Amino acid sequence: MISRVFLYCGLLLLFAAPRAQAAQSRVFTLWPVLDYRSAPAADFSSFHLLGPLIKYESSSTTTRSAVRPFFFHESSAAEHTSTTDLLFPVATIDQGDNLKSFQFLRLLTFDFAARESGSKDEFMLFPLLFYNHLPGRDATFALFPLIGRIEGKYGRERIDFVLFPLYARTSTKELTTTNLPWPIFSWVEGEGVSGWQFWPLYGFTEKSGRYHKRFFLWPFFFRNDLSLAGDETLRETLVFPVWASIDSPSYQSQHLLWPFFGHTADRDAGYEEWDFPWPLLRLTRGERRNGVRILPFYTRERIDAYQKRWFLWPLYKIEERDSEILTYRRDRIAYFLYSDTEERLRGEDFPRKKRVALWPLFTYENKDGLARFSTPALLEPFFPENERIERNWAPFWRLYQVHWDRQGNEAASLLWNLYWKERRGEDLFWELFPLAHYRHEAAVGVDLALLKGLFRYRRSGERTKVTFLFLPWGPSWATPASNPLPPGALR
Repeated sequence: MISRVFLYCGLLLLFAAPRAQAAQSRVFTLWPVLDYRSAPAADFSSFHLLGPLIKYESSSTTTRSAVRPFFFHESSAAEHTSTTDLLFPVATIDQGDNLKSFQFLRLLTFDFAARESGSKDEFMLFPLLFYNHLPGRDATFALFPLIGRIEGKYGRERIDFVLFPLYARTSTKELTTTNLPWPIFSWVEGEGVSGWQFWPLYGFTEKSGRYHKRFFLWPFFFRNDLSLAGDETLRETLVFPVWASIDSPSYQSQHLLWPFFGHTADRDAGYEEWDFPWPLLRLTRGERRNGVRILPFYTRERIDAYQKRWFLWPLYKIEERDSEILTYRRDRIAYFLYSDTEERLRGEDFPRKKRVALWPLFTYENKDGLARFSTPALLEPFFPENERIERNWAPFWRLYQVHWDRQGNEAASLLWNLYWKERRGEDLFWELFPLAHYRHEAAVGVDLALLKGLFRYRRSGERTKVTFLFLPWGPSWATPASNPLPPGALR
């Protein structure tokens, strides 16, 4: 059966495909089974089987292969890099000259690089196994919760533990905290730092001349005193949930029934703010920062060049940023239902970047003069510019897509090339399988085929030829050079 299919494809290619010169582009389709294209002048070829399921593309610098959604691989000869997706987001592999990384559900990860690159080797099977080898340091290993050391993760320079939570020690640049057991009893050490806690009853940490922090019956009572520049002191007080305050010579904040009712005055930033109650009503007054919030009806908040507005939250939101170089605006309806984003350099006639998405109907994007439109759009509005979703999943639901640029070049596809069209300068190609196929190349001529060659009309230079029934021969005659067929006239 398979051999018969390939034999049939070969016969169609022999009789139906245009006889091209070595540098001429070639297209052969047997929708929805096979789609082959090559453009020797651009050093590009592509091969697709069963619509979006299987593909192979190659160019002078890049190759891509896929068996969607299970496998996708891309390699760049120029950059010496490759990336592989395995049923994304289940697993990914990235490789380069000094890089080799792998992740499986973000639970199993490894990242190994050449030592001369100055990067780290890392392996993790969360939450059981951890291995780290940082440049210039000994390798570390952890078998959680039995014993081990973890470096450079979770906001700590180092984590040591034995039979966690019975014993744990964490270190930052400033201090080391020892827990015995975690989190009940601990003490801290460091240069000028001391403190201990018996959680949740009482604890304190202090550094001479810098700060003094303490709590009582966590999380209800806190008081922190911090030394600021110029011998100023900032005091933070919390009696949860009744009262919270921050006091310093330049900043005061008081909240009753935190976080609902409050007043903040920041003299350095030059604004005052009232919440009554948060988050429903807020009033902000200042030169650099001001706004009003009356949720859910209306919100306007501005901080320097950035401004956001809400109308009938969460129905309609506008975000704007206006600077001397760039203007930015994003309109959103119901967060991800509709989004319209535009970035424009001042003085430019065209936006540098524009993206419109209406879930689940379509996405439109124009970036530096290269535009594209696709429909439907099931995940793109939620994950804009996510390359891995674009190449692994989006081809399944994109029934129609079109790409174009400012020079008039265009490529469109409907139902995975049941109908497709390409325009490159003066050249035009399109096909509606199996009814008609048309191509016009300024350097070659015109070729129109109906029913894959049952009837075929070709004109090259001053010669015109008509053939029937897939046969290579047929009547031909001279065509006056003064009466050329315009591009696309037979569409």
